[in-house]
Amino acid sequence: MTTIVAPPVTLSMEEYRRDWQPHGWQLLIIGPTATWRQEWGEWEAIRDIVQNALDAAEEYQWYYDDQGLVIADHGSGIQIADFLLGPPKLKPPHARGKFGEGMKIAALVLLRAGYPVKVDTVDREIWMVFLEQKTNGHANSLSALWRPNGTGTGTRFHIIGYRGSAFEDRFAVNIPKSSIIHEGPSKLADPIRRYNQLISYPAGRIYARDIYLKDIDSPWSYNLWSFDMAPDRHGPASEGDMHVDMGRLWCTVTDVDLLEQFLTMVTAPPATTTYESRNVALDAWSMGSVPGTDRRYYALIADNASFWQEAWQRIFGNNAVIRTSDRWDGTVKHLGYYSVSVAWNCEAALRQAINYDVSLVQESQERLREVEVVPDERLTPRQLAHLELSREIAGKWHYPGVAAVHAAIIPPASDRMRTAGLYQMSTREIFIATDQLERASTTVDTVVHEIAHHISEAEDGQPGHYTQMTAVAARVVELTAAGYFDDLLKEAVW
Repeated sequence: MTTIVAPPVTLSMEEYRRDWQPHGWQLLIIGPTATWRQEWGEWEAIRDIVQNALDAAEEYQWYYDDQGLVIADHGSGIQIADFLLGPPKLKPPHARGKFGEGMKIAALVLLRAGYPVKVDTVDREIWMVFLEQKTNGHANSLSALWRPNGTGTGTRFHIIGYRGSAFEDRFAVNIPKSSIIHEGPSKLADPIRRYNQLISYPAGRIYARDIYLKDIDSPWSYNLWSFDMAPDRHGPASEGDMHVDMGRLWCTVTDVDLLEQFLTMVTAPPATTTYESRNVALDAWSMGSVPGTDRRYYALIADNASFWQEAWQRIFGNNAVIRTSDRWDGTVKHLGYYSVSVAWNCEAALRQAINYDVSLVQESQERLREVEVVPDERLTPRQLAHLELSREIAGKWHYPGVAAVHAAIIPPASDRMRTAGLYQMSTREIFIATDQLERASTTVDTVVHEIAHHISEAEDGQPGHYTQMTAVAARVVELTAAGYFDDLLKEAVW
């Protein structure tokens, strides 16, 4: 292959006029000096060259020849005006780059590192150089030597002398399709529909619009599209917007194995602590709607409820509900369930698919509205004797007193727990299941339990109810010892 004759990295005006202008090379002074973007290195430079190629053609090629690294695309080419900082208009929303500066800064960084940069594009060839300008001292400004020639199609960046990494693993377009384990529609759909992706390997990364952004503590990588980048692409313009975009992706997942892993990350505290545990956001309003549909990302969890429920049951079993407040823990336990906390920014969304404590209590209350009072005349003599004992016990509490005690057929409070008794707070009535009235012991247990509700106005399992049950039981023992129930106890069957 013919050796490329490159201009010096730093070119004086005298050298340009002597060695290059006579051969048809024109000079474009771009502006930034060689000290610009000191924090950028080889990765940032190659990143922005590849970004430009992807925006031009949706794919790129890279390879090494005997001169260095080549990055090429089959796009429509680059205009000389494109090398000026601050193009007439920003790139469209679906593009990977936005501000039109990265390609120029990439050339500056590579020149500063000592690598000449040759650009062959449609109908023109370009050498990137520093133009030495003498002021009070010396300032080297980024410039371009260019002339008509170049390629018939596309653009080719040639980094002369560079043998370092092409960073090919940092561009999601190079990831095998088999490593993309889920895709969901991003907010970008026009003119190109973009998909957020969940990636199995390499794991532990976030790619923003196909380009590596940062490492994260996760078993997966994410390729996300729906948030804006900071102008220098060091991170998202808003970290929160990136976390919302992760949420959009998870709202579209229906793979139960993936959902099971995800749920272990967003319990509180997490069973598996990862980046998602602290950051992923399933927010109703921030996520918005899936482009081209009337469905909100948030609502997709309800649409796919069966998958979320199966994943939840695999981890916690069939008797776990989401905790919204620890005040309901006792009641939930009384109903045969237990509560599990989840991350605050996921709780409301997950409640669309998974039962939660308040809903469980409300369902129980709905069931218990179906209570059927059994008239005294339909009771057996034993049941009636025990009912009279319970009425006498309840009558010892005043201000306000228990309004009435009834025998009743009471539906089960939940699918896991039968109901022995019920206290209706609005009417101050106690209902005792007829099967509890078969024995004095179960009758007394039940009436003590319900009187404690009457006094404390607390739900099952709450501290106030526990305290009052102890106090009521002690008072019943005291009254029994004093002989208040002697006549009724003669008829009791223990």
